[in-house]
Amino acid sequence: MIESELDLAVKQPAIRLWRRLVYTTQGKVREVEAALAPLELTMTEFDLLAVLRRFDGATQQEVAQRLLFTEANMSYHAKRLVARGLIERQTAGKRKLLRLTATGQHLVEQALPKVLEIHELQFSDLNDEELMTLRNLLRRLK
Repeated sequence: MIESELDLAVKQPAIRLWRRLVYTTQGKVREVEAALAPLELTMTEFDLLAVLRRFDGATQQEVAQRLLFTEANMSYHAKRLVARGLIERQTAGKRKLLRLTATGQHLVEQALPKVLEIHELQFSDLNDEELMTLRNLLRRLK
């Protein structure tokens, strides 16, 4: 492919839209990370704690599936949160169950209102119809 063909390819609507989606997502993630920083939580750690808040006692594999984590990534984050005293691992046969500790429960309860507020602000420029349209379009991309 010669340089002018590459220039044309980069300007294609799908490529431009992909770049906009990534750019927007990265900016929104940074906003959430900044809100969680005073609690010494990353967005990934918050997401894991939030899943356990809803599905306490879920297996490590179930949590990984909900978060789209690889097994290694899930193991890494679970070990870190266990070391911080935020979650506990319990073995049930071959399964590893994850539970929030009281400290983890308290932390996620502190973080949740902050994250909800950030998300409300992030989408505040869209009306209900636009939000529904965006949601439906993103579902179609799955």
